Amino acid sequence: MITDKLPPAGPAWAGSVMGVSVAAVLSGVHGLWLLSWMFLLGATVLAAALIVGWVKLRNPGFGRAFMAPWAMVSMGLVSLGAAWTSVTGVWAFQTVAWFLAVPLALTVCARQLQHFVGPPTFLWGLPTVAPMVAAASGLQLARAEVLSQELSIIVWELSGAMAILSGLTAPIVFLVVYVALTRKRTSVPDAFAGTTWIPLGILGQSTVVALLLGAGTTYGYIAFALAVPMFLFAAVIFTRACLRGAGYTPAWWGSTFPVGVLGLGAHQMSVATASAWFDVLSLALLGLLLVHLAVCLSRGVAASRPSVTVPQPEPAAVR
Repeated sequence: MITDKLPPAGPAWAGSVMGVSVAAVLSGVHGLWLLSWMFLLGATVLAAALIVGWVKLRNPGFGRAFMAPWAMVSMGLVSLGAAWTSVTGVWAFQTVAWFLAVPLALTVCARQLQHFVGPPTFLWGLPTVAPMVAAASGLQLARAEVLSQELSIIVWELSGAMAILSGLTAPIVFLVVYVALTRKRTSVPDAFAGTTWIPLGILGQSTVVALLLGAGTTYGYIAFALAVPMFLFAAVIFTRACLRGAGYTPAWWGSTFPVGVLGLGAHQMSVATASAWFDVLSLALLGLLLVHLAVCLSRGVAASRPSVTVPQPEPAAVR
């Protein structure tokens, strides 16, 4: 999937691990266990390949300009650990992943908030979303009674603090990007159209967090109402870019994880409100996630093929 024109295997592609992992969880939620296992194994292979690629090439470095890829690494760890636990029922996977991911999530968020490079982009928001992803996983751990009582309290309180940090920063960052787009101070290149889905991720993940915190369902209704125009905007931009044959980049995978966690949020709202239509929405979002995964994978396979130059015949000599 990597060519000379694309970033090498490593953090830049961690969005693929996120997307495939959440597909494993969402498939299992809807009883599609064979599909869930397939995605889980696929996400694990992807993670292993990206780790080996980064160890060999060390690209990118841990500079402030590269916080978005490292934020995806943090979220990828959390997502993969949660997927293994969701499918197998073994909490050790989610526990280890959470303790590995949290320091990275907090670091990338803090560093990103200190410095933003270039014109506004949805990639700016990834480091601010990472604490919310970790918060959801941590709250699940704390409620699962698999940790000691003292450690459960620490994990619960830290997760709540991370949710607040993300809830106060991510919406502002994304609002800055939307305003800049409206005022034509920035743009979304076709190759980065997948990033327009990223803001939906914070809505889906924060809905799960709100329900875990016992904040009621009001927040969920508000979040899904806000998601409607954001969803339509992302769908138009991304579909148009696909139809135009946009250049393939890691940003394409930005279309996967947000759709998946929005689907998980819808499922949790269905459980909390006993509303069947929320689960129908969740199933529809799983269908869309599968479409996006297929698009990203097929374009990746096409991009990995070496280009073949057909030799042209020499022009006839002029006498």
